[in-house]
Amino acid sequence: MGCSVPVKYLSVFSILNNIEQTYYFGGHLSRAAGTSAILTSKNNKKISLKLKSGWSLTVSENNICSIGIMSNSQHRFKILSKAGISRGLGIRPTVRGVAMNPCDHPHGGGEGKKSPPTAARSPWGWLTKGTPSKVKKYQRLYKARFKI
Repeated sequence: MGCSVPVKYLSVFSILNNIEQTYYFGGHLSRAAGTSAILTSKNNKKISLKLKSGWSLTVSENNICSIGIMSNSQHRFKILSKAGISRGLGIRPTVRGVAMNPCDHPHGGGEGKKSPPTAARSPWGWLTKGTPSKVKKYQRLYKARFKI
């Protein structure tokens, strides 16, 4: 928690969290444990923010935010000591393809423990390793628009 104020009243290089993207819609940005954003510039009723991910966003000056960094920054270092804890969090077990049957995965089947075929494949049969063969249109747009 912290002091919630409209972004227009804060000075440049303030550290913020729980920032609204759209006025009156509630906080959407920088809400995860240990995250924050930095107010980089103010001009013409628009505020530029730099997020922890490196992305730069522009929001309205009337949007409300909280001051400071979100707590519990050590959350990502917590060790889940047993399988039951991760199941309680909704994380299901990850089964290797070589441990499956041939009807379930391209790497499945064979006698005993056996390495997968030379070209690693996904459960749907696509090649999984190597560089992507295509850069999607939305990837180009987002890089050009937001990444610094």
